[in-house]
Amino acid sequence: MRNALHKIGSEDRHTFKAKFGKYGYKRYHDDNRGELYTPTLVVRNVEMIDDKDNPQAITDHLWFNLTKGFADLGLLSEGDEIQFNGRVSEYVKGHIKKDKTDYELTYPTKIKLLTDRKTQALPEDHRILIGMIMNLNYRFYVNNKRPLVPYFMDAFDVWQKEQENPLPIASHKGNNYEDQKHYDPYDYKTEAEVLKKAIKAEEKQKAEQGKLGVKILQDNPDLTDNLVKLGRQLKAKTQEQSAELEKYCYISNGKLRKFLKEKGFNNDSETLAQVRQAIASEWFHKKFDEGNSSEMSWLEQLAQKFNG
Repeated sequence: MRNALHKIGSEDRHTFKAKFGKYGYKRYHDDNRGELYTPTLVVRNVEMIDDKDNPQAITDHLWFNLTKGFADLGLLSEGDEIQFNGRVSEYVKGHIKKDKTDYELTYPTKIKLLTDRKTQALPEDHRILIGMIMNLNYRFYVNNKRPLVPYFMDAFDVWQKEQENPLPIASHKGNNYEDQKHYDPYDYKTEAEVLKKAIKAEEKQKAEQGKLGVKILQDNPDLTDNLVKLGRQLKAKTQEQSAELEKYCYISNGKLRKFLKEKGFNNDSETLAQVRQAIASEWFHKKFDEGNSSEMSWLEQLAQKFNG
């Protein structure tokens, strides 16, 4: 545990100085989007310098997400000295059981490079940036059997060749760690086709769910009327405007699940998905828009907003 950070506490922001270690990435799985990658960096020999004449050693290293503030410093080399402000935060760690408490610095701001030298700009595109990191740490990742995904690495290679002053990083071939199907470098037509088919399949599934959901609502007119009422109440209360809110008549998944449960209606995942698509249908929107709040007096609108 980082006791020095623990002692500082989380009440105030402080100024820190550290030496750049290396870039990296963290990889995690999302049920909807698959494997996701976030660029990171590690800093070493971290000191708190609120009092610059009396720096306080904090920890031997800290990992951060490669936020815009850090990325704007350009391509760093090991040992470059950087300064930033941050706040201590507690988190729970553990590979199997999340049962260990430790401390970190979060929300770094006022980031600046103290080492007096010019740096080259990092790629802004996320895919290219991940590819840069994979190529930069190629040998280390090979030895530790870390993913070296061609999709990212090839994108960086293409970007490098387009630069007048490319970064001093060699390009390598990926290892197809996550994909059993081989694809040619720089050719993502196969991936594009797979994605296109997946989108069409999802749209077809939603359309079928919508038909079944509309049938449920048509067979339960009281349920439909109450859903319309709920949507109008939520519309009157919200200050946010977005196409997504309007598409589902201002009814979120959580509110829909709670609503179905309160009405004693089956709210299993499939029924929930069907009703969810039904309230996005043209059929439901017509009912939702009939006698909507724009046709009410200002007094009626105010009463609905505060009493709904």
